[in-house]
Amino acid sequence: MKEKILTIKNLSFAYDGSNVLDNINFDVASGCFLSILGPNGSGKSTLINLISKVLKNYKGEIIVKDRSLQNLNSKEIAKLVAVVPQYSNAGFNFLVGELVLMGRFPYVSRFGREKKQDFDIVEAVMEKTKTLPLYKRRFNELSGGEKQRVIIAQALVQDTPIILLDEPTSHLDINFQIEIMDLFYKLNTDEGKTIIGIFHDINLAANYSKKAILLKNGMVFGYGEINDTITKENIKKVFNSDIYVGKNPFTGKLYISPTFNPVFEAPADARDVKVHVIGGGGAASPIINLLYNRGYTVSCGVVNNFDTDLDTSEMLGISYVSEAPFSPISLYSQNKNLEFIKSSDIVVLPEIEFGHGNFSNLVSVKEAQERGKKVIIIEGKRIKDRDHTGGKAEKLYNKILKNSAMIIKDISEIFDKI
Repeated sequence: MKEKILTIKNLSFAYDGSNVLDNINFDVASGCFLSILGPNGSGKSTLINLISKVLKNYKGEIIVKDRSLQNLNSKEIAKLVAVVPQYSNAGFNFLVGELVLMGRFPYVSRFGREKKQDFDIVEAVMEKTKTLPLYKRRFNELSGGEKQRVIIAQALVQDTPIILLDEPTSHLDINFQIEIMDLFYKLNTDEGKTIIGIFHDINLAANYSKKAILLKNGMVFGYGEINDTITKENIKKVFNSDIYVGKNPFTGKLYISPTFNPVFEAPADARDVKVHVIGGGGAASPIINLLYNRGYTVSCGVVNNFDTDLDTSEMLGISYVSEAPFSPISLYSQNKNLEFIKSSDIVVLPEIEFGHGNFSNLVSVKEAQERGKKVIIIEGKRIKDRDHTGGKAEKLYNKILKNSAMIIKDISEIFDKI
C-alpha cells in the first residue's frame, strides 16, 4: 500500500460569510492521478487554492508529506506542490527561457544565482514539454497551446512530488488537450508524480485518472476509484444531468454521454423549422437534445470525431458535419457546414471556446447573417475569455452581435426566439 502524500481533515473555508467548503475529508496516496469534479460553484478551485496556500484562514488540516501546510513557508511549499493554472498569463513579456527558469526559485538563495544544475533541469524539462525550440521567443508571441506548455514547463522545473491542475486544457484545441493530458499521464506513470486536477470534461478525467472526488455545494459527495465514483446515479445527483455510462471499445475506459428523454410536447409546425447548431466541445449537445425533443429538424457542425456533440448527433440520428480528430476545420468541412446553414431557417451559436482550428465556424455564422438567416447566440462566459485567437474571434463575434443577432443567457429561453 502506497504512503499518503496528502491528507485533508475537516477542511472548511468561508468567504463573505458563506461556506465555500464544508468539512472536507480525504487522503491521496503517493503516485495517484486524482480528478476533482463538480458543477460550477462546488468549491473545486477553492480546494486547489487552499492546497497550494494561495488561500489561507481555513479551518481544519492540510497535511503534505506528514507536514502541516500552516507550518510551511512559501519556498518549502513550492518544493512540494506545483500549480498549472487554467489561463496562461505571464504578466510581463519575458523570454520563454527566463520564464521557465523562474520555476527554480525555491532552490535559489535570496541573494544567490542559478547554478548549472538549475539550467540542466530547465533544459531537460523544456525538451520533455517540447518548449526548447521556443527558448528565445517572447511569451506573448506564442499560441495558446505553446503558452500552456511553457507554463507547464515552469511548474515541472520545481521538481515537486505533487502537481495541481486547475482546468489546464479547458481553453485549448483538442489536439493540445490530448498532448498535454498525455504528458501528465506519463509524469504520473513513469515518474510517480501525484497529479490532482480539476477537469470540466468528465470523459477526459475518466480516461486518465485513477480516482475521482465529486464535490457538491462545498461538500464531498463521492470519492474513490473512477469506476465506482463516476456512475449514472452519482452524476445525476451532483450535476442534475441524465447520462449514459459505458466503456470505450478502443480504450476500455469509462465513456460518458448524455441521455435523451423527451420532456416537451412538440409544436405542430416544429418539423417545418430547420435549426442548425454550431458545435464544438460538447457545447451543442444540450441544445440539440432540447430542440430534437421539441420536434424541430436539427443539424450540427462542424465537430471533430470523438467530440461529445458528434456522439449526441449520432445517438439522435440527426445530420452533422464532422472533421478528423485533432484537426482544424478544412475548407471541405466548412463548405459542407455552409450547405446546412443555407437550408436552415435558424442558426444557433452556443457558448463555444474559439481557437484557430475552429475559427471558421464563427465565419460561417457571419455568412448565415449575410444570407438573412435568423441567428440566436447563447451568451454566458464572455467572448473575451473564450477567444484564444489573439482577439480575432472576439472582433468577428462582436460584429455578429451588432448585426441583429438574438442573444439569450440560458438555453431554456431559446423557444421564445424561434
